[in-house]
Amino acid sequence: MVCDLTANFAFFPVQKANVESSKEWTKPGKLIGNGAYVLKERVVNEKLVVVPNTHYWDNAKTVLQKVTFLPINQESAATKRYLAGDIDITESFPKNMYQKLLKDIPGQVYTPPQLGTYYYAFNTQKGPTADQRVRLALSMTIDRRLMTEKVLGTGEKPAWHFTPDVTAGFTPEPSPFEQMSQEELNAQAKTLLSAAGYGPQKPLKLTLLYNTSENHQKIAIAVASMWKKNLGVDVKLQNQEWKTYIDSRNTGNFDVIRASWVGDYNEPSTFLTLLTSTHSGNISRFNNPAYDKVLAQASTENTVKARNADYNTAEKILMEQAPIAPIYHIPMDD
Repeated sequence: MVCDLTANFAFFPVQKANVESSKEWTKPGKLIGNGAYVLKERVVNEKLVVVPNTHYWDNAKTVLQKVTFLPINQESAATKRYLAGDIDITESFPKNMYQKLLKDIPGQVYTPPQLGTYYYAFNTQKGPTADQRVRLALSMTIDRRLMTEKVLGTGEKPAWHFTPDVTAGFTPEPSPFEQMSQEELNAQAKTLLSAAGYGPQKPLKLTLLYNTSENHQKIAIAVASMWKKNLGVDVKLQNQEWKTYIDSRNTGNFDVIRASWVGDYNEPSTFLTLLTSTHSGNISRFNNPAYDKVLAQASTENTVKARNADYNTAEKILMEQAPIAPIYHIPMDD
């Protein structure tokens, strides 16, 4: 476990003298790194070029003499350029091309295993999603089985918990959502939304925000369709470039927002502490004393069994209060 923790970027070494010399040691021109490459050129929204660091301890074995990174927002555009031989690597591709790419260029498609969850975060402090009944209704009507099997289809697993089931030290209790049919979930969601004051005469209206990406757009369109069909919700889809999206997320300027989290280490707390009231990554602004208390308690437990019980209690609170709607878990077994 200790070795897993030290692999996180927070443990990367820095030069002590440089850190102690100035409070501005992280500013451009002052930061001293120790990686294999150094920045040579940066043109905003065009390219970023790095070359070997001659001071790197193993520089003699650095093979690539120059690497150019190109910001390409559209997965289809990046894939087209890769197939044309214009670029050497692309980190993403349209999910609907997965099977075709596997067939056409076997050995060139690699989906690395990650301990992660793709989810939607609800604004718990203002707007219609400040009402727990609205959040829960919206979460229940996301057909996670359909999403992973038909909309995505690249090995994702339905997310019935925020914490992936394969996380070390976590034995999840069955989620009531998982044990119900989608029809049953939709029926309960309609009742919840009606109790919150919404219906045919007063439809719920909200904005679903995501950062620009064809894959994020595909998921957003599918979820908006589910909400419209089953609850009559009028959903405005809004995409923003990364910098603007981050600003909207940090200022709470959203109703529902796309998010994802890949664990810093292989233990449930890397996911669950994200939603504690004082965590900087708490996008939903979720503030629940019982939730904070059970996770604080988990951090002092001496056995895996006791911690697992606390983690399941935390997951139950998340399911009932619905500050987020976990949608799928990123494949771990590719």
